[in-house]
Amino acid sequence: MKREGNLIFGTVLIGVAILVIVEASFFPKFVVSGKKLPGPAFFPTILGIILIISGFYEIIMALLEKRFFRLSKPFSNYLKDWGIQNVLILLLMLIIYVPIIKFLGFILGTFIISSLLMVRLKTGWIRSVVVSIALIVVIVLLFEKVFKIPLPEGVFGIKF
Repeated sequence: MKREGNLIFGTVLIGVAILVIVEASFFPKFVVSGKKLPGPAFFPTILGIILIISGFYEIIMALLEKRFFRLSKPFSNYLKDWGIQNVLILLLMLIIYVPIIKFLGFILGTFIISSLLMVRLKTGWIRSVVVSIALIVVIVLLFEKVFKIPLPEGVFGIKF
């Protein structure tokens, strides 16, 4: 399972990295006095590049292991694996997170996504709700109050 897991992990890393870089390319450019400076796209782009390198490393390491191309069990059995299901669910949540926070707003969207993910990881409903609320409070205080960066309010206009 380790070989297949490394291959899947590397592929997922590259996929997420490409999404991050593409999304960062739509960020506004930062120009001061006619000079182009690193703007909001700088960090996500660097992160994407690091993720691509890490993904290729994982894939290469998986390919270099002996007997890679011989699966130890049928492909459908891999989808029954709890860890692979978690990776696929996390990927799905990452893909739908942006549309959800645009529609529902940051507070409600983040609460729903983080609570569902924590329940999936067997933390229990009460703990997932408490941790989700704490996460939202910290992020809202940091971004809206300290950095003065507004977060999406969504159709309900929920503010902190």
